[in-house]
Amino acid sequence: MRIVEKTFVASRYVPSLTGIRALAALLVLGLHTDQNLPAGVTAILPFLGRGYLGVDLFFVLSGFIITHVYLSSLAEPTASAIRIFLWHRLIRLYPVHVTVLAILVVLVYVARSTGVPFNHPEQWQAADLLWQLTLLHAWGVTANLGWNAPSWSISAEWFAYLLFPLLAPALIFVRERLAALLLAVAALAGAAAIFAIAQWDLNSWVGAPALVRVFGEFLCGAAMCRAVALGQTARLASGSPPPRLPRSSGDMLGMAGFLLFLIGASSGLPDFGLVALLALTILGTATAQTVLTRLLGSTALVWLGEISYSIYMIHVPALLVLRRFWERAGFMHWPASAKAGAFAVTIGTIIALAAMLFYLVERPARMRLRDRIGRLAPA
Repeated sequence: MRIVEKTFVASRYVPSLTGIRALAALLVLGLHTDQNLPAGVTAILPFLGRGYLGVDLFFVLSGFIITHVYLSSLAEPTASAIRIFLWHRLIRLYPVHVTVLAILVVLVYVARSTGVPFNHPEQWQAADLLWQLTLLHAWGVTANLGWNAPSWSISAEWFAYLLFPLLAPALIFVRERLAALLLAVAALAGAAAIFAIAQWDLNSWVGAPALVRVFGEFLCGAAMCRAVALGQTARLASGSPPPRLPRSSGDMLGMAGFLLFLIGASSGLPDFGLVALLALTILGTATAQTVLTRLLGSTALVWLGEISYSIYMIHVPALLVLRRFWERAGFMHWPASAKAGAFAVTIGTIIALAAMLFYLVERPARMRLRDRIGRLAPA
């Protein structure tokens, strides 16, 4: 088994998978910007109406990446390894989360002091800050998410991270690539069945729906990662040549998956069908060798992927302010071309703010604090 783990994690960083993070962030950002500044963008790009599925793309990708990086360290988990793993994940999430939360507290205080109304005043309750700070706010402890609404997903991801030290040893027992792929299908199909039976909406943020959503998709990504690892290791262990597949087979799978997602999202395909296509996009990208690798591994998309978490976390607070700026400027009475320009400026401004958050908070915190309580042994 050690051969399996060493083979797979020899190169932990996959630039093209970082590029996928950019796509996920842009889907969510495009949807929420259009909701706040209706410039008719979804009429031209109708798939943005399903932009909330960018969160599901994050969940599946998170399962894949976490397994890619940490499976060998947690295959036989020790208390020390679990503690370091959870610290790594906390440092990844918490500094940006707390910073944006502090910004929102200041914004709400200033708005109330100056008599500027915010939408949905019930969201800005001091009592909800405790749940935000403990990352429990999506677990059903409160019906009101409040404050930075997108942070529900990091609360849900924290739930998946807490379960991963139990999941990792179970994944090690999956020894066949086909079994791993079937587990990925079963995870997604099981989540879809639960949602159908319970008549839940996939775009659910609180309680059991949110936790089932993240766990099913996280497990799907983790199982796909295991399948890729087993496929690579089996060829190396046997010494046999790789199967005679086109060199671009992974590229074709990834590109076809995302193209079908765009078509399906524009034409009303059910949500879990779209999530399955996003999962295929990740699987194809992970095994790509030609066009998709170069495209998603391009400098621009990798950079956007690097700051994607900051984009995701800052965009709603930024939209709160920018929306009021455009409203005061008379946005609703502008011609379509001017509205489109305001939309583009808003997207650019949010990306710039996210870059500041990344370089001033996210990356420094990760670099300074990540190994503060120890390092995991290399695979």
